[in-house]
Amino acid sequence: MDKIEALFSAMRTAAQTLDWEGRAGLATYASQISEALCHHFTCSHASLWLLDGVPGRYRLRSLGSFEADGPSHQKPVCDQQAFPGYFDTLLRDGVIRCEDALLDERLQGLTPPTWRAMLDMGGQINGRTVGVLALGQREVPRAWTLREELDLRRATAKACLRLHNLKHELETV
Repeated sequence: MDKIEALFSAMRTAAQTLDWEGRAGLATYASQISEALCHHFTCSHASLWLLDGVPGRYRLRSLGSFEADGPSHQKPVCDQQAFPGYFDTLLRDGVIRCEDALLDERLQGLTPPTWRAMLDMGGQINGRTVGVLALGQREVPRAWTLREELDLRRATAKACLRLHNLKHELETV
């Protein structure tokens, strides 16, 4: 089994817990997905986020994460008003590809940045972003490959379909 097949196998296993336990299994699902992503991409961090709010006041809420190299100091909620460049790019392009957060104008306000490099992918259902899978690399810049972006895009589509199925329950998280 190649790496991408192993990732999707881990995602299917996590989805079985979510399907069985519903909202109660969401944290487990998010953590399992994040761990599989972290290992697949050999990165410091992976997380699953829910997008909610209204235009101009969107926020991302962490549903679960995995850190391969120590605890994260990342906040559980990220507000659009605090990081307008990040949200503008994510909502317009569907992806944040950042090789070095110290040099990226979209990430102003992160001092010091939680992750030195980031690859965040928004997942859309019916033209509306519902969630984000985020990868982070601590301490060193990282040039994300096109293959990594494509793999993350596929994983995000699968994860956000699950989030969409739980949408009404998640709005009360």
